[in-house]
Amino acid sequence: TVGDFADNEARILDAYRRGGAAGADIVVCPELCVTGYPPRDLLLKKSFLAQSLASLERLAAATGKTALLVGFVGEHKPRPGREVTNSAALLQAGKVLETRAKTLLPTYDVFDEDRYFEPAMGNEPVSLNGRLLGLTICEDAWNDEDFWSQRRYRTNPPADLADAGAEVLFNLSASPWHLGKMRTRREMLANLAAKTRCPLVYCNLAGGNDELIFDGASLVF
Repeated sequence: TVGDFADNEARILDAYRRGGAAGADIVVCPELCVTGYPPRDLLLKKSFLAQSLASLERLAAATGKTALLVGFVGEHKPRPGREVTNSAALLQAGKVLETRAKTLLPTYDVFDEDRYFEPAMGNEPVSLNGRLLGLTICEDAWNDEDFWSQRRYRTNPPADLADAGAEVLFNLSASPWHLGKMRTRREMLANLAAKTRCPLVYCNLAGGNDELIFDGASLVF
């Protein structure tokens, strides 16, 4: 739920505890799950950013051996540039181990992310328990030259991460439903997993937000 930090945090922690009890190495949550998606002009409020960062710190403090991967609104300090990033954080043992920002920011259909977020200029694999992981966010996975005849962007972040040594790829998404969307996602992500020869973990938001329906349908390839 957009702006409901307390309930979003409680849902994340409930999932984390269930995953930890089941012996999971990592619990994966969707894009901007800390804040809700899409936060739109709330991103212009400094208090909203502060709440996102405070929630992330509390989530990190609650982690133990099992890692937690969450989407949050991050701060971008360098200037020039926008003040916030659409980011993913890898949490473990009470700490924020690594953060990565979304590279490809959609501005079509229901999306207006380039209005608010500063894009990542690069993305390197992160290390967890001796394995290299590639962290991507939603649109980052929607630009493979072998799947799309016409591309909106020049880069292919998951493929670049695999080339850089990532052994497992993760994609945190807030991908709204429309007719035929599930089939497109499945074919696109299967193609990407085969191309990179990496396991691919896709975690999508579930729920409704005004005119948008997020259908979940998380997948592993």
